[in-house]
Amino acid sequence: MKQLNPSQFLSTLKERVKDSVALILHQSADPDAIGSAAALAQLLHLEANITSQIFAESLNRSANNVATFFNIEITAAEHLASHSTLILLDLNNMEQMGDLVQHLPKKDTSVFCVDHHTPHKDLPKLADYTLFDDQIRSTAELILRLWKESSHAMPADAASQLACGLVYDSRHFHIAVQSTFANFLTLLQNGADYNQVLKLLSTPLDKSERVARLKAAQRVVVYDEFDLLIAATNIRSYEASACRALIGLGADIAIACAVKKDEVRISSRATLAVHRERGLDLARDVMEPLGELIGGAGGGHPSAAGANGVASSDHALGIALQLLRKTLKAHRAQSQLTSDQGADG
Repeated sequence: MKQLNPSQFLSTLKERVKDSVALILHQSADPDAIGSAAALAQLLHLEANITSQIFAESLNRSANNVATFFNIEITAAEHLASHSTLILLDLNNMEQMGDLVQHLPKKDTSVFCVDHHTPHKDLPKLADYTLFDDQIRSTAELILRLWKESSHAMPADAASQLACGLVYDSRHFHIAVQSTFANFLTLLQNGADYNQVLKLLSTPLDKSERVARLKAAQRVVVYDEFDLLIAATNIRSYEASACRALIGLGADIAIACAVKKDEVRISSRATLAVHRERGLDLARDVMEPLGELIGGAGGGHPSAAGANGVASSDHALGIALQLLRKTLKAHRAQSQLTSDQGADG
């Protein structure tokens, strides 16, 4: 696997593409994934007359709003096998593709990855080339870098598509860093319509999600450990939404498990304070090892991560809590050691 800068990425892609490109998104693709795909498809067409098809097992509600408004077409999965060049967008392991995996080309493919998540350990086996930065808040910002390398001006609709991704994945700037604002300003200067972005990302909770949140709260078990409130719950669906709700109710860390068919899906969230003060990285410390232990995969961000696999929800939740406690215990021991050394000095 070779890490490329934006200029190298575009030149290598032009060299490798034989016909068209498949842009592959993760399960329940979000506005960052779909907005990045649409803007990249425009760039490839203008830059090298490359046609692209977008593949996703499913879209979440906000992403569906974006796709509908911008007339972004999702190609049927059976057409994926005909492509020899694949670009993974906003994902870095095969399990995140869902049912698309069974339609992947069998051989003679060039695989590129554009992502901002904590890199999965299997990524070197999966991708030949990467454009990667886990210090930024969205994949959209990587696509923006590609546009900056291009000789073409960015159309206003592409700027709005990328703005949807940036705003969504920065949680409406709640976890923004300095570069987030600078990149958003660039998108505004290229014609992004912020009011339209907010409308597309505004998705009031439907009744089923509100019920799931209430049941998650009803079933929650709260652990008061390490001077933190850790909330764990089992539900049938909307596990990510349940985590957000539990954080909103006062939890420092939330973990929710849901079993769908033969698969268990685990979502986790932590406050930014926990990440900064305790050194906790939910993707690296909890969800990636959890995914391996339950025969699946995990990943995400330091304060928002998930995993899936084959296990009972109670078993998966138990392992997640063990991994979380191990990490927090190690951090406490290191902090105590540092404090003792300071006192001795």
